[in-house]
Amino acid sequence: MKRKLRRTLFSAAVVLAIGVAAFFAFRSCGKPFLHAGRETVYSPVTVSDISPTGQLRVMSVYKEVVVGSTRTDYTLFGPVYRKIYAVYPAQLNLGYDFTGVKYEVVSVVGDSTFVTLPPISILNEDGQYVDETRMRVPIQSGEWNYVEMNALRARANNEMLISSLAENCMQEASVQGKAVVEKLLTALGCRNIVFR
Repeated sequence: MKRKLRRTLFSAAVVLAIGVAAFFAFRSCGKPFLHAGRETVYSPVTVSDISPTGQLRVMSVYKEVVVGSTRTDYTLFGPVYRKIYAVYPAQLNLGYDFTGVKYEVVSVVGDSTFVTLPPISILNEDGQYVDETRMRVPIQSGEWNYVEMNALRARANNEMLISSLAENCMQEASVQGKAVVEKLLTALGCRNIVFR
């Protein structure tokens, strides 16, 4: 009788342990770490910066965005701790997009040249700022699958945009852009350039 009771209790304990383990299997809790250091590079605008699609790049912001995460996976054999830190080189291109402009950008009245520029735009294609091909992983423990790495890249991409906007990069690009356009028009012989 006692042996049967022990066997039943042991079986119930095993079933309960398997049920708890199955409930927590693949369940993760993560702690994100974000950091970005900015380096803005101003360079003279060359002909190559004016694309055939009607865009004029006036400023590029370069950063290395560090994204980290820690996770705890609960398995049948207990918790498994993982961590990763990835460094993504990133570049944000800012400038003017003239493709949708339906008004006259430059008009000459008397000896004055009036310029109406569109607002500064982000010129990166498809909203991608980080370069995944040059990504480095200085710290990693455990295995990280494609979905998790893709989530890290998306967070780095988002952090690049948020931090650049918070640092008033659009305003800096606007000032830089007007200086570039004024220089180009002056080289073409325009005088008394007025931005409106």
